[in-house]
Amino acid sequence: MTRWRERASEVLRMEEVGAGWPAEIIPYRAGVIGGLAGGGAMVPIALAYGLLSGHGIWFPVNLIGATWIRELQQASPEALMQFHGGALFTGLLLHGLLSITLGILYALILPALPGSPLLWAVIIGPLLWLAATFVILPIFNPVMARYVDWPSFALAHLAYGLIMGILVGRIPRVRAPS
Repeated sequence: MTRWRERASEVLRMEEVGAGWPAEIIPYRAGVIGGLAGGGAMVPIALAYGLLSGHGIWFPVNLIGATWIRELQQASPEALMQFHGGALFTGLLLHGLLSITLGILYALILPALPGSPLLWAVIIGPLLWLAATFVILPIFNPVMARYVDWPSFALAHLAYGLIMGILVGRIPRVRAPS
């Protein structure tokens, strides 16, 4: 309860700056660090899904890589289970960039939100990923939309939100420019 009161007092002090802008902000680097770490936390979950489902470790990687590598869009599930160097590179690049982008968005949004940063991370992190998934995925990667395993996908996004939120919340805020 004391932490909640401290945070409420902090929010009220932020609002004194005027125009609804917070007095303190989170540096962009916090979003970059948190986003990368959260994205990294998703990897073991995806690999565990690949192994436990019998699809193998390359299946989730190739699904992400299929966003850019169009010949994988028409590939059979068996072909997606095989190693594709281009899909590995592309999948890591795309996943990293999206992880960073969503981490920065969270860092930008967080100072305006009352309450625990970790609570918001568990809510906002997965919501940002799921919004990107349901809006962007069917357009740019229909093969992933078709083959994704939703329980493991949701668990991976929850891990992203937790790790990203913990790290972003721990990086000290800085005074907002006036």
